[in-house]
Amino acid sequence: MLGGCSRGRENVGGTGGDSISTGIEEYHADNDIAMTLRSITDAIRVGEPLDTIDYKFEGVLTDGEGRPLYTDIQGSPGTWDVDIISPTTAVIRNLYLGDLLPDYLETYITGSLNLSENDIIETTEFDDDDETSLVVYDFNGGFLRIETRAGVAPNGLEGPLMSIIITNSVADSSKHKPS
Repeated sequence: MLGGCSRGRENVGGTGGDSISTGIEEYHADNDIAMTLRSITDAIRVGEPLDTIDYKFEGVLTDGEGRPLYTDIQGSPGTWDVDIISPTTAVIRNLYLGDLLPDYLETYITGSLNLSENDIIETTEFDDDDETSLVVYDFNGGFLRIETRAGVAPNGLEGPLMSIIITNSVADSSKHKPS
């Protein structure tokens, strides 16, 4: 699932498609976030239960060209966690602060899922300490909740923390807020 379209569904916890050279520009991984989301949304759409064997993953997720979605504050490719909360709910979140561009990522994700502004069922900006923003999309069979909040590292550097919740119920999408 996460390993790329051509490899089919397999346990993606391994490093089979990852390669790292000396610089971030040379990093390449096969775990594209759009393919990951399409696989999960397709499973939810057809009523297939999500299984941790097929979908659980911690590692680098990439854009459509194999580049990491962000670089963490230490200069390494940014790490993501794909977690199965229940047979009908998955959460994808970046683990560390870095140079993640949430608006760009949301555009990439929604474009790959053929979602538009017409599919938005809720959007909110919370004026809280975390400066959280939320948007929920209906993907015809389930819901995609994208939550972004500002985070601060111990050294004072700031960056976004993003959680993407995919579920078959609007009510379930609000239960799984990022920690």
